[in-house]
Amino acid sequence: MATNSAVPLKMLIIDDSLSYVESLYRDVQRFNILLRHAGSLEEGKALFEGGEGSSIVGVILDVKCKKTRQQEVPDSSFITAAIKYFSEKASHLPLVVLTGETDQYSNLKQLYEGTLRVYSKGLNENLMVEFLLSEAEKLDWVKLRLAYPDVFTAIDRFLDKEAEQELLTCLKSLDTSDFTIIKNSLGCLRRLQEKIYLALNRADEELLPKRFVAGELNVVGAYKHLSETGEVERYKIIDRFAELIYKITSDNGAHTPHANPKYPPTRYSVNTVTFAMLDLLLWFGTVMESLQSKNPR
Repeated sequence: MATNSAVPLKMLIIDDSLSYVESLYRDVQRFNILLRHAGSLEEGKALFEGGEGSSIVGVILDVKCKKTRQQEVPDSSFITAAIKYFSEKASHLPLVVLTGETDQYSNLKQLYEGTLRVYSKGLNENLMVEFLLSEAEKLDWVKLRLAYPDVFTAIDRFLDKEAEQELLTCLKSLDTSDFTIIKNSLGCLRRLQEKIYLALNRADEELLPKRFVAGELNVVGAYKHLSETGEVERYKIIDRFAELIYKITSDNGAHTPHANPKYPPTRYSVNTVTFAMLDLLLWFGTVMESLQSKNPR
């Protein structure tokens, strides 16, 4: 029996039967799976190559579907074209084939044995979900989201896809000693900190007035204002971490010094600043939740 994922996982289904997709969508929600639907291979390609493509963790293909938007009837050559496309573009993702025709099921299982999993509509979707989840959770970026679900929940709710990628970049590179990657990670962390204060201002200008974000973002002014107004406890964890993140990333990441420092940042520096950022993101999430509860939209 499949168990639900600790974080929402997006999967792409290409199937021209809207009623079936809607039924499956409702069914897999209990496993924390969010289906993204395309009614043809053309639409599936557009979705996969668009903004959501990088967050897709699995692909479900109807064995007989339309290849283009304009087609009125399913095309039997769809499955060959779809498998070829995803094998080239996303060989790292789990991919399964679905059939609604009982007499085809055995033939397809035999045809794709050892290469692809084949499932029958209305009979063994739970087995399909179990396989897709187990394979998806082997992906490196999914492992990181599962390791820090509370932090990524805050990012998903209150920041953007770019912020998620910035944090994933840092977490993937915690153990590297490559100086170029170290500086890049610190640059990512600086941009993440800026996104936090920009989001706070957009959410509530009384909390963080526009003067701190208009024109060039005044990060120092922003975190000092939050401590001076009591939103953040002065000299406590979040106040200290905000200053640490800003100073380390400014000196060594976002703004390259003209002369190399006597003691350059190391992977331990990146670890320190990254984990300080995780606390800052958790704090940010609680503030945004509080603002939402006061001003529901």
